[in-house]
Amino acid sequence: MPASFARVTSWAAIVIAIAAGAAFTTFGPPRISVRKVSTGDAQPAGAVLVVEASTHMETETLRLVGRAEGLANGRRVSQPLRTTAQSAGKFNVAKQWQDGSPWVLVLTAEMGPDGSHAVAEALVSVDARGTIGAIEYPAPGWIDRSDTPKRTSVAVIDAMLTRLVAQR
Repeated sequence: MPASFARVTSWAAIVIAIAAGAAFTTFGPPRISVRKVSTGDAQPAGAVLVVEASTHMETETLRLVGRAEGLANGRRVSQPLRTTAQSAGKFNVAKQWQDGSPWVLVLTAEMGPDGSHAVAEALVSVDARGTIGAIEYPAPGWIDRSDTPKRTSVAVIDAMLTRLVAQR
């Protein structure tokens, strides 16, 4: 085989690998990023978190839903969180949970009705004093090689709450 053919074949393999990698990062589940609002940030009054979500499709097709999972009077509770759209793919979350017990905020970027096409989630820990702590991003994917998007399990959320209670 001539050396020039081998070089062309090598370059073709590199181009195909790069294209495959770009396709993998371009398509797939949405992406989600959460950050705490810092003092001095130009955010609407009351916002404590800013959530940015994006997808390979139009960002306007994404929906952000949230819930606070916690303990109130020693009982496990779940309450929906209201989010305010700041712009396409950018949302604010105001404090809507009470101090005195820990909470795990579950923020979900959904594609399709009720996230039927794909989801990406962020888990935000809030200690009993109301201080926002760690922000975790469970790996997106699908349940058992199906086309059903994977959401964070109750067991994972309960484990986070247990850790937060232990830190009191």
